[in-house]
Amino acid sequence: MEEIHSLAVLGPGKVGTAVAVAAYRAGVAEIYLGGRDQEKVEAAAKLVPGAKAWRIAEAARHADIVLICVSDKEIELVTTQLAQEEAFRKEAVVAHLSGALESSVLKPARDLCGAYIASAHPLKTFPSVTAAVNEETGTHWFLEGDAEAVERLSQLIVWLGDFPHAITSEGKAIYHAASVVACNYLSTLMDTALEMMEQASVDKTVAWSALRPLVYGTLNNIDKMGPEAALTGPIVRGDEVTVEKHMRALADSSEGERRLYAALGLKTVDLARRKGSIDESAANKIIEKLKQMF
Repeated sequence: MEEIHSLAVLGPGKVGTAVAVAAYRAGVAEIYLGGRDQEKVEAAAKLVPGAKAWRIAEAARHADIVLICVSDKEIELVTTQLAQEEAFRKEAVVAHLSGALESSVLKPARDLCGAYIASAHPLKTFPSVTAAVNEETGTHWFLEGDAEAVERLSQLIVWLGDFPHAITSEGKAIYHAASVVACNYLSTLMDTALEMMEQASVDKTVAWSALRPLVYGTLNNIDKMGPEAALTGPIVRGDEVTVEKHMRALADSSEGERRLYAALGLKTVDLARRKGSIDESAANKIIEKLKQMF
C-alpha cells in the first residue's frame, strides 16, 4: 500500500478533529489543520500531536489529501474560493465529508487546479469532540467521485483502521436518507414512544428504563437474524383486533403520532408478508384499518 505522507483537514470541528487524531495514530507523517477561525484551529491542533495550525489556504497547499469538513452549506463556497486561489495541488485528492452532498460540489478544485474529487462520509454520529476523538476504529465510510480519489481515500481509511465502500453518485441521496431513517428517526421514534407512555401516566424516566431493554433486545435480534426474522407483535400475528384497539387509544393523541403509528404499521404489514406470517385476508383488513388514520 502506498504511504500517505500529508493530510489537510479544513474546518477541524468534531468530525475533522476526530479524523486528524485517527490519522496521527495511524502514522500519517504530516497533518495540517486549517480554518478561518485561527483560535479554533489552534485549539484543535492541541489534540493532534505534531499537527500544524495554519490558515485554510496554506493548509490546503501543503497536503496530498485535503478533507473539507466545514458545514454542508459552506462546502461549495469554500472549495470555489480555494480553487480560485490555486490552493489545491495538481492531482491532490480533495474530498468533503458530507453525507448529503455529492462530490460534484467540489468541481472547481478539479476544473481550476487539476485535483481529484470525491465525497467520503463516515457513517457514525459525532456528539462531541471528546467523544469523537476517543472513538474506536471500525467505522464504515461510503465514497463516491473520481476513481483516483476513491482509491487513495480508501487507502487512507484502511490506514485509519476503518472500512471503505464505494457507492455511485446517483445513490448518494438515498444512502443518506437510509442513514437518517436508521439514526435520526430512531431518536424521533423513541421520543414518540415516551410521549405515548406519558399519556398512559407512566413517568418518562420509568418508561425509558422499561423500554430500553426491549429496544436493545430488538436491535440484538436484528443483528443476529435480520429485521424480517426479528419481527414480533400484533401485525406479524395478523391480530387486527389489537391494532384496532391501538387506533381507538390513539384517537386523542396528536395527528403526528396517529400518522406515524399508521405509516409504520403499513410498512410492518409488508415485512410480515415477506416473513410469511400473515395471510392476505388479515393483511388487507389491517391495511384498511390503518389507512383510516390518515
